[in-house]
Amino acid sequence: MTYGGDAMGRVEGKAIFARGGIAGEQVRAEVMRDHGRFARARVIEVIQPSPDRVQPRCPHFGFEETSCGGCAWQHMAYAAQLRWKTEIVREQFRRIGHIPAAPVRDILPSPDVWAYRNHAQFSVTPDGRLGFQAVGSNTVVPIDVCHILQPPISDWLQSAGRAQPGVKRVVVRFPEPHSTIPTYRVKAAPFYVSTESFFQVNTSLIETLVDLVLARLDLQGGEMVLDGYCGVGLFTHFVAPAAGKVIGVESSPGAVADARRNLAQFRHVELRQGSVESELAALNAPVDAAIFDPPRAGCGPEVIRHIVARKIERAVYVSCDPSTLARDARQLVDGGYRLMDVQPLDMFPHTFHIETVSTWLYSG
Repeated sequence: MTYGGDAMGRVEGKAIFARGGIAGEQVRAEVMRDHGRFARARVIEVIQPSPDRVQPRCPHFGFEETSCGGCAWQHMAYAAQLRWKTEIVREQFRRIGHIPAAPVRDILPSPDVWAYRNHAQFSVTPDGRLGFQAVGSNTVVPIDVCHILQPPISDWLQSAGRAQPGVKRVVVRFPEPHSTIPTYRVKAAPFYVSTESFFQVNTSLIETLVDLVLARLDLQGGEMVLDGYCGVGLFTHFVAPAAGKVIGVESSPGAVADARRNLAQFRHVELRQGSVESELAALNAPVDAAIFDPPRAGCGPEVIRHIVARKIERAVYVSCDPSTLARDARQLVDGGYRLMDVQPLDMFPHTFHIETVSTWLYSG
């Protein structure tokens, strides 16, 4: 199984990435796009199925170009999804990061395997129906049910009907019940999250994610902590009581405004709007520990260069893309950092996406 959701086999040495396959089974696949050294295909017949193959729950799930592209692995038993996600993280470190024995732990399962998403972004068909993008294209597939959405969003979807004329996108969040503003509660702390701001989508694992970050920071009190890509202040809120000072950096003006509201009680938290690389370059104060939670593109070479130059003693890297994590990991290792552990979490059941928390110590 590969990162991206496909199974990979070979025909006369040529790699064939087969959408809808499961490693270990025999299938007939139709080549959709031939790229020379490799080809993209979709399974059209399962000849000898894997014991991990199950009946998908969703009527919109499939591998044709008219199928919803939101989920990739509903045809695979959940225990197998977990096994493969762990192996994919290890393989990304081997292949991209050139770290053959990365200390990757077994993935933590999601307490909620279905109905876990607290947020959905719907595209709109030309005639106003709500849907998601199709597999491998920008075509919008209209849907009337989605089993990974939390029930209030699913209920809203079934009752919403069509979007107003001219609307291209509809964002729906499920915050606190009966709340009149978009507020989520984590460990009893409320977080205001405006429409365009990012927030973790799997409510059932957010507290676990926060606990992992706090444990790996291992603050002793009084440290200066940098929270790169701080968003609406989720990690900062729980780091602040154990730190001497926290500087949060976020490029989105809306998220910074949300963070100011969410972190107003902390006098020793400073929020800066800007890119992480520019703020790292401009920061005069020493940094004892840092959190980095970048988007799928990862931190990138410039941010990693500043981390290495500052010799930040302990860094916790929260990633939603193991391939960009592995790329950044190589640069961190080359810059004198030691990878202590990698803990994957299944924040996105039935999709190929994988969240990880990795811990880095500067060893010179």
